[in-house]
Amino acid sequence: MRSTLLATMLGTLGAVAAGSAALAADTRIASMPFSECLSIINEAAQDVGEEPVKLVSTDDTVTVRINASDGFVTVSCDRSASKMTLTKSPVPEAAGLTAAAH
Repeated sequence: MRSTLLATMLGTLGAVAAGSAALAADTRIASMPFSECLSIINEAAQDVGEEPVKLVSTDDTVTVRINASDGFVTVSCDRSASKMTLTKSPVPEAAGLTAAAH
């Protein structure tokens, strides 16, 4: 289900990011209200059945990492810029890490 989560999030972000340019093959940015971005994080957490790892949590910025079967997805919500940044990262095999098991 976790690889499906990644596909769903990238697809959803692609739909709301019409007109936004991708920074790189694995990073997407979309304009959206802060509350909508937080809702997407909550829905993703429900889909995988675990809490995302909070990397940053302030009044204006929330950044979390969600483990997927093929790597990690980092989602950042920025209140002042009204944007969501989503980055897919592969598992860093050289570091001896593995993706979460489903």
